Amino acid sequence: MPTRRAYLALAAVGGRIFAIAGQTPEGITAVVEMYDPEDDLWTRGSDKPTPVAYVSAAAIGTDVYVPGGCDAEGVPTQVVEVYDTLTDSWREAHPLPEPRCAYALTAWKGELYLFGGWDGERYVTTVYVYDPRTDTWTERGPMDTGRGFAAAAPLGSRLYVVGGYDGERELTTCTVYDPATETWEECAPLTVGRGGLGLVTIGGQLYAIGGGGRTSYLGFNERYNSADDTWSIVETPLVGEWRSPGVVVLETTIYAIGGWSSDYLSLNQAYEALPFRIFIPVSQQQ
Repeated sequence: MPTRRAYLALAAVGGRIFAIAGQTPEGITAVVEMYDPEDDLWTRGSDKPTPVAYVSAAAIGTDVYVPGGCDAEGVPTQVVEVYDTLTDSWREAHPLPEPRCAYALTAWKGELYLFGGWDGERYVTTVYVYDPRTDTWTERGPMDTGRGFAAAAPLGSRLYVVGGYDGERELTTCTVYDPATETWEECAPLTVGRGGLGLVTIGGQLYAIGGGGRTSYLGFNERYNSADDTWSIVETPLVGEWRSPGVVVLETTIYAIGGWSSDYLSLNQAYEALPFRIFIPVSQQQ
Protein backbone atom coordinates (compact mmCIF):
# COMPACT_ATOMS: atom_id res chain seq x y z
CA MET A 1 0.00 0.00 0.00
CA PRO A 2 1.50 3.37 -0.96
CA THR A 3 0.47 5.12 2.29
CA ARG A 4 1.56 3.19 5.36
CA ARG A 5 -1.12 3.42 8.02
CA ALA A 6 -3.20 1.73 10.70
CA TYR A 7 -6.71 2.19 12.11
CA LEU A 8 -7.97 2.48 8.53
CA ALA A 9 -11.23 1.48 6.85
CA LEU A 10 -11.09 -1.27 4.22
CA ALA A 11 -13.78 -2.55 1.86
CA ALA A 12 -13.95 -4.71 -1.27
CA VAL A 13 -16.25 -3.80 -4.18
CA GLY A 14 -16.25 -4.89 -7.81
CA GLY A 15 -12.99 -6.80 -7.65
CA ARG A 16 -11.08 -3.94 -6.03
CA ILE A 17 -10.05 -3.13 -2.46
CA PHE A 18 -10.52 0.38 -1.08
CA ALA A 19 -8.23 1.61 1.73
CA ILE A 20 -9.73 4.70 3.33
CA ALA A 21 -8.44 7.20 5.93
CA GLY A 22 -6.57 6.02 9.05
CA GLN A 23 -3.50 7.15 10.95
CA THR A 24 -0.04 7.62 9.39
CA PRO A 25 3.33 8.70 10.80
CA GLU A 26 2.30 12.25 9.87
CA GLY A 27 -1.10 12.04 11.58
CA ILE A 28 -4.72 11.45 10.58
CA THR A 29 -5.27 11.07 6.83
CA ALA A 30 -8.15 11.33 4.36
CA VAL A 31 -6.34 9.38 1.63
CA VAL A 32 -8.23 6.81 -0.46
CA GLU A 33 -6.16 4.19 -2.29
CA MET A 34 -7.54 1.40 -4.46
CA TYR A 35 -5.91 -1.97 -5.04
CA ASP A 36 -6.60 -4.16 -8.08
CA PRO A 37 -5.40 -7.71 -7.29
CA GLU A 38 -5.62 -8.77 -10.94
CA ASP A 39 -3.04 -6.17 -11.98
CA ASP A 40 -1.31 -5.96 -8.57
CA LEU A 41 -1.67 -2.18 -8.86
CA TRP A 42 -2.53 0.63 -6.44
CA THR A 43 -4.21 3.83 -7.65
CA ARG A 44 -5.44 6.97 -5.89
CA GLY A 45 -9.10 7.86 -5.36
CA SER A 46 -10.83 11.02 -4.16
CA ASP A 47 -9.95 11.88 -0.57
CA LYS A 48 -12.53 11.33 2.13
CA PRO A 49 -14.01 14.74 3.06
CA THR A 50 -13.41 14.21 6.80
CA PRO A 51 -10.02 12.78 7.85
CA VAL A 52 -10.48 10.19 10.61
CA ALA A 53 -8.87 7.15 12.22
CA TYR A 54 -10.14 4.29 14.40
CA VAL A 55 -12.72 3.75 11.70
CA SER A 56 -14.26 0.92 9.68
CA ALA A 57 -16.08 0.53 6.38
CA ALA A 58 -18.74 -1.75 4.95
CA ALA A 59 -20.03 -2.05 1.40
CA ILE A 60 -23.67 -2.12 0.34
CA GLY A 61 -23.93 -2.56 -3.41
CA THR A 62 -21.33 -0.30 -5.02
CA ASP A 63 -21.27 2.17 -2.11
CA VAL A 64 -18.79 2.08 0.77
CA TYR A 65 -20.12 3.45 4.08
CA VAL A 66 -17.67 4.95 6.60
CA PRO A 67 -19.37 5.98 9.87
CA GLY A 68 -17.81 8.19 12.52
CA GLY A 69 -14.16 7.79 13.44
CA CYS A 70 -11.87 9.92 15.61
CA ASP A 71 -10.50 13.23 14.36
CA ALA A 72 -6.95 14.57 14.70
CA GLU A 73 -7.61 15.50 18.35
CA GLY A 74 -8.88 12.00 19.13
CA VAL A 75 -12.50 13.20 19.38
CA PRO A 76 -15.17 10.83 18.02
CA THR A 77 -17.35 12.18 15.21
CA GLN A 78 -20.94 11.53 14.10
CA VAL A 79 -20.43 12.14 10.39
CA VAL A 80 -21.28 9.28 8.02
CA GLU A 81 -19.67 9.55 4.59
CA VAL A 82 -20.41 7.31 1.63
CA TYR A 83 -17.99 6.61 -1.20
CA ASP A 84 -19.50 5.85 -4.61
CA THR A 85 -17.04 3.44 -6.22
CA LEU A 86 -18.55 3.99 -9.68
CA THR A 87 -18.10 7.78 -9.74
CA ASP A 88 -15.16 8.16 -7.31
CA SER A 89 -17.21 10.66 -5.31
CA TRP A 90 -18.38 11.18 -1.72
CA ARG A 91 -21.70 12.14 -0.17
CA GLU A 92 -23.03 12.38 3.38
CA ALA A 93 -25.59 10.05 4.91
CA HIS A 94 -27.59 10.66 8.07
CA PRO A 95 -25.20 11.17 11.03
CA LEU A 96 -24.74 8.61 13.76
CA PRO A 97 -27.05 9.13 16.76
CA GLU A 98 -23.94 9.69 18.90
CA PRO A 99 -20.24 10.26 18.16
CA ARG A 100 -18.37 6.99 17.81
CA CYS A 101 -15.01 5.52 16.82
CA ALA A 102 -13.21 2.19 17.36
CA TYR A 103 -16.47 0.31 16.77
CA ALA A 104 -17.14 -3.03 15.04
CA LEU A 105 -19.02 -2.83 11.74
CA THR A 106 -20.53 -5.24 9.27
CA ALA A 107 -23.16 -5.25 6.53
CA TRP A 108 -26.06 -7.70 6.61
CA LYS A 109 -29.03 -7.95 4.23
CA GLY A 110 -28.56 -4.44 2.91
CA GLU A 111 -28.13 -2.77 6.31
CA LEU A 112 -25.18 -1.68 8.46
CA TYR A 113 -24.70 -3.03 11.98
CA LEU A 114 -22.44 -1.00 14.27
CA PHE A 115 -21.40 -2.49 17.61
CA GLY A 116 -19.90 -0.73 20.63
CA GLY A 117 -16.89 1.54 20.26
CA TRP A 118 -15.58 4.65 22.02
CA ASP A 119 -17.87 7.64 22.61
CA GLY A 120 -15.17 9.99 23.93
CA GLU A 121 -15.58 8.97 27.56
CA ARG A 122 -15.98 5.21 27.70
CA TYR A 123 -16.33 2.00 25.70
CA VAL A 124 -20.05 1.44 25.10
CA THR A 125 -22.47 -1.46 24.64
CA THR A 126 -24.71 0.29 22.09
CA VAL A 127 -25.82 -1.36 18.84
CA TYR A 128 -27.01 0.78 15.92
CA VAL A 129 -28.50 -0.36 12.60
CA TYR A 130 -28.54 1.83 9.49
CA ASP A 131 -31.05 1.37 6.68
CA PRO A 132 -29.85 3.12 3.49
CA ARG A 133 -33.33 2.94 1.96
CA THR A 134 -34.70 5.32 4.60
CA ASP A 135 -31.39 6.94 5.60
CA THR A 136 -32.11 6.23 9.27
CA TRP A 137 -30.31 4.78 12.28
CA THR A 138 -32.14 2.72 14.91
CA GLU A 139 -30.92 1.34 18.22
CA ARG A 140 -31.06 -2.41 18.84
CA GLY A 141 -30.40 -4.74 21.78
CA PRO A 142 -27.07 -3.81 23.43
CA MET A 143 -24.03 -5.95 24.07
CA ASP A 144 -23.47 -7.23 27.62
CA THR A 145 -20.21 -5.34 28.12
CA GLY A 146 -18.72 -2.20 26.62
CA ARG A 147 -15.80 -2.67 24.29
CA GLY A 148 -14.01 -1.05 21.41
CA PHE A 149 -11.61 -2.35 18.77
CA ALA A 150 -13.72 -5.50 18.32
CA ALA A 151 -14.60 -6.91 14.89
CA ALA A 152 -17.87 -8.17 13.41
CA ALA A 153 -18.85 -10.50 10.57
CA PRO A 154 -21.90 -12.53 9.49
CA LEU A 155 -21.98 -16.31 9.58
CA GLY A 156 -25.19 -18.09 8.63
CA SER A 157 -28.11 -16.00 9.81
CA ARG A 158 -26.29 -14.40 12.73
CA LEU A 159 -23.62 -11.77 13.36
CA TYR A 160 -20.49 -12.50 15.37
CA VAL A 161 -18.73 -9.80 17.40
CA VAL A 162 -15.28 -10.96 18.45
CA GLY A 163 -12.40 -9.66 20.57
CA GLY A 164 -11.94 -6.03 21.49
CA TYR A 165 -10.50 -3.86 24.24
CA ASP A 166 -12.27 -2.70 27.41
CA GLY A 167 -9.77 -0.05 28.52
CA GLU A 168 -7.70 -2.48 30.56
CA ARG A 169 -7.01 -5.55 28.46
CA GLU A 170 -7.50 -7.14 25.05
CA LEU A 171 -10.44 -9.51 25.10
CA THR A 172 -11.07 -13.11 24.08
CA THR A 173 -14.82 -12.44 24.04
CA CYS A 174 -16.97 -14.03 21.33
CA THR A 175 -20.65 -13.14 21.15
CA VAL A 176 -23.36 -13.88 18.59
CA TYR A 177 -26.19 -11.51 17.69
CA ASP A 178 -29.42 -12.72 16.09
CA PRO A 179 -30.89 -9.82 14.06
CA ALA A 180 -34.28 -11.53 13.86
CA THR A 181 -34.77 -11.70 17.63
CA GLU A 182 -32.35 -8.96 18.76
CA THR A 183 -30.82 -11.40 21.24
CA TRP A 184 -27.25 -12.29 22.19
CA GLU A 185 -25.50 -15.57 22.94
CA GLU A 186 -21.94 -16.40 23.89
CA CYS A 187 -19.63 -18.43 21.67
CA ALA A 188 -16.28 -20.06 22.45
CA PRO A 189 -13.65 -17.45 23.35
CA LEU A 190 -10.61 -16.70 21.24
CA THR A 191 -7.41 -18.47 22.23
CA VAL A 192 -5.74 -15.12 23.01
CA GLY A 193 -7.06 -11.62 23.57
CA ARG A 194 -7.25 -9.53 20.39
CA GLY A 195 -8.00 -5.82 20.18
CA GLY A 196 -7.87 -4.17 16.78
CA LEU A 197 -8.37 -7.41 14.86
CA GLY A 198 -10.06 -8.06 11.54
CA LEU A 199 -12.85 -10.63 11.21
CA VAL A 200 -14.07 -12.09 7.91
CA THR A 201 -16.20 -14.99 6.71
CA ILE A 202 -15.05 -17.41 4.04
CA GLY A 203 -15.85 -21.06 3.34
CA GLY A 204 -18.43 -21.15 6.13
CA GLN A 205 -15.87 -20.20 8.78
CA LEU A 206 -14.70 -17.04 10.54
CA TYR A 207 -11.10 -15.85 10.42
CA ALA A 208 -9.73 -13.56 13.14
CA ILE A 209 -6.68 -11.75 11.75
CA GLY A 210 -4.26 -9.62 13.77
CA GLY A 211 -5.02 -7.79 16.99
CA GLY A 212 -2.89 -8.23 20.06
CA GLY A 213 0.33 -6.62 21.12
CA ARG A 214 -1.08 -4.25 23.74
CA THR A 215 -1.73 -6.69 26.60
CA SER A 216 -1.37 -10.02 24.78
CA TYR A 217 1.22 -11.57 22.47
CA LEU A 218 0.22 -12.35 18.89
CA GLY A 219 1.65 -15.68 17.77
CA PHE A 220 -1.01 -16.81 15.31
CA ASN A 221 -4.35 -15.99 13.72
CA GLU A 222 -7.48 -18.04 14.40
CA ARG A 223 -10.28 -19.78 12.50
CA TYR A 224 -13.74 -20.45 13.97
CA ASN A 225 -15.96 -23.43 13.15
CA SER A 226 -19.55 -22.84 14.25
CA ALA A 227 -20.45 -26.53 13.87
CA ASP A 228 -18.47 -27.45 16.98
CA ASP A 229 -17.97 -23.94 18.43
CA THR A 230 -14.17 -24.12 18.32
CA TRP A 231 -11.24 -21.93 17.31
CA SER A 232 -8.15 -23.36 15.63
CA ILE A 233 -4.75 -21.86 14.90
CA VAL A 234 -3.89 -20.24 11.56
CA GLU A 235 -0.48 -18.89 10.63
CA THR A 236 0.32 -15.19 10.78
CA PRO A 237 2.86 -13.21 8.73
CA LEU A 238 3.63 -11.05 11.79
CA VAL A 239 4.19 -12.07 15.40
CA GLY A 240 4.25 -10.09 18.63
CA GLU A 241 1.80 -7.36 17.63
CA TRP A 242 -0.27 -6.51 14.59
CA ARG A 243 -2.91 -4.02 15.59
CA SER A 244 -5.70 -2.62 13.43
CA PRO A 245 -4.90 -3.83 9.92
CA GLY A 246 -7.64 -3.62 7.33
CA VAL A 247 -8.99 -7.09 6.51
CA VAL A 248 -11.39 -8.06 3.70
CA VAL A 249 -12.38 -11.05 1.58
CA LEU A 250 -12.27 -10.94 -2.20
CA GLU A 251 -13.51 -14.12 -3.87
CA THR A 252 -11.57 -16.93 -2.10
CA THR A 253 -8.76 -14.79 -0.69
CA ILE A 254 -8.38 -12.87 2.57
CA TYR A 255 -6.41 -9.62 2.26
CA ALA A 256 -4.78 -8.06 5.34
CA ILE A 257 -3.41 -4.58 4.66
CA GLY A 258 -1.53 -2.07 6.80
CA GLY A 259 -1.77 -1.93 10.58
CA TRP A 260 0.69 -1.27 13.36
CA SER A 261 3.64 -3.42 14.47
CA SER A 262 6.22 -1.17 16.15
CA ASP A 263 5.53 1.24 13.27
CA TYR A 264 2.86 1.99 10.68
CA LEU A 265 2.77 -0.69 7.99
CA SER A 266 2.33 -0.67 4.23
CA LEU A 267 2.21 -4.45 3.87
CA ASN A 268 -0.39 -6.20 1.74
CA GLN A 269 -0.75 -9.88 2.60
CA ALA A 270 -3.07 -12.38 0.92
CA TYR A 271 -4.23 -15.55 2.66
CA GLU A 272 -5.34 -18.20 0.20
CA ALA A 273 -7.94 -19.73 2.48
CA LEU A 274 -9.37 -21.92 -0.29
CA PRO A 275 -7.70 -24.22 -1.01
CA PHE A 276 -4.05 -23.47 -0.20
CA ARG A 277 -4.20 -21.75 3.19
CA ILE A 278 -0.97 -19.80 3.10
CA PHE A 279 -0.10 -16.12 3.56
CA ILE A 280 1.78 -14.53 0.66
CA PRO A 281 2.89 -10.93 0.07
CA VAL A 282 0.99 -9.67 -2.98
CA SER A 283 2.20 -6.10 -3.39
CA GLN A 284 5.79 -5.00 -3.17
CA GLN A 285 5.07 -1.26 -2.86
CA GLN A 286 6.48 -0.05 0.45
